[in-house]
Amino acid sequence: MEIKVQAEIYRVGLFIGFFQVKNVIEWADQLIETLDQPPYEILEISLSSHSTRATMCSKLTDVKGECDERLPIQGVLSLLHNELIQTSDVSEICTYMYRLVGHIPESCEDIERAIINLTDRWEMAVEGYYGDVEEVRIEIYQFLNEGD
Repeated sequence: MEIKVQAEIYRVGLFIGFFQVKNVIEWADQLIETLDQPPYEILEISLSSHSTRATMCSKLTDVKGECDERLPIQGVLSLLHNELIQTSDVSEICTYMYRLVGHIPESCEDIERAIINLTDRWEMAVEGYYGDVEEVRIEIYQFLNEGD
């Protein structure tokens, strides 16, 4: 996977609270170990242990390269699927998905609509207003699994 795509996945993951700054630094450190000549931006990220989320997001944006804007969103959804399998905490995953809506590019409005629909349905089912919690849980698993 291109470094720019990875950087964008980490940037979006930071924005939604899925990742912490330390996760980004660990990623940069791993890249530095594996690449003969790591890009300057990756070295800078590695040395930014005291950066805020906003500063780190800015540094991730600075990573050079091309990136299909759909790939980072799909990457984050794939990570959310893996997290859901490990934790089974649908409410937490829905929180991340809801936050993701604000960072979805226009070209991915189908994903945006699906997330809004699923998170709204989950909330209504959990609160007992409408729908079955188990049915919505299965739909969320299926939606996230499609991205893998």
